[in-house]
Amino acid sequence: MTSEAEKEEECEPAPGQEWAYRVRDDAPSSRVQVLALQREGRKFRIEVRHLDGSAAGTTENVPRNRLKVPWSEVSSYDTAMEGWKTLRKQSLDSIESSALWAVFELLVPDNIAELYLTPIDDALTIHDQDALESLTGRPWSELPKGQSWIIHDSKPRLSPLAALSIAEMICRNNPAPVLDRIMEEEKASREKVKRGGETENWETRETVPTTPEYEYRFYLRWNKPRHELLRQWCGYRAVTTHERLLAAEAEVNRLDSLLARAVDWLREYSKTGADLIDREHEEDRITPLNIRPIPDRPLQPHEIPVIRVPRRHHWAR
Repeated sequence: MTSEAEKEEECEPAPGQEWAYRVRDDAPSSRVQVLALQREGRKFRIEVRHLDGSAAGTTENVPRNRLKVPWSEVSSYDTAMEGWKTLRKQSLDSIESSALWAVFELLVPDNIAELYLTPIDDALTIHDQDALESLTGRPWSELPKGQSWIIHDSKPRLSPLAALSIAEMICRNNPAPVLDRIMEEEKASREKVKRGGETENWETRETVPTTPEYEYRFYLRWNKPRHELLRQWCGYRAVTTHERLLAAEAEVNRLDSLLARAVDWLREYSKTGADLIDREHEEDRITPLNIRPIPDRPLQPHEIPVIRVPRRHHWAR
């Protein structure tokens, strides 16, 4: 079985071979002949002779990455590059890209689908189409019209805009984890806006403190728009249901604490009354285990408990 290293070695240019050359990634391919290889440390350059166009017959020393594929494979390579060029036209802005990556990092395992930065930022490769349909709750055929995708290496590759639509479907079908993450990030942002935080200096890679003003500007510029976009993807109903649930839980905790203080105060004047309220509060607590009205099986006559009532003799007269 051929190893990956051997495969790469087989694809390396050799003197006398003809290869497809591109002066830029988006430029047309031209045919060149390899004359000599020059390796110096990490540098790998190649001496080539141009065989096509106005430059035919001239020689040039070019970087290795300008030679794309052997000339025999140029047709399939050019077709693939045209496909990538089509996908590149549907790019995203920074906020959309940030929200897209947040959804896939949170909800989509890499063995189902992956986002890439090359050859196109935010392009999506699908590994398991059935599993992705399960995450979105919608069939592949419902991908919005007008959004580009290609088949490359036998796998669908989606444009950034198509990947954004997939992320929205996933959020709509699985809103709870996304909304929980938003709440966690907003709590962290609120603390940083109060007290400041830390960030990394991109030049020295050292951790430096930040001011509350800096953190608030950062929140308004990046976190808030991303959070609002994610909430929009989750849908109004999911957002309001989630917020009502959180509000209900917080109110229960507040009232629980308030009642505990009131019972402690009452115990100074009436220990019996305080213990009665405390016991009733604990024993009659409404929980997810008893909130459902579950119908019980009717009892058979022999299962009904017998209640004995004492009778006085004079009652029979």
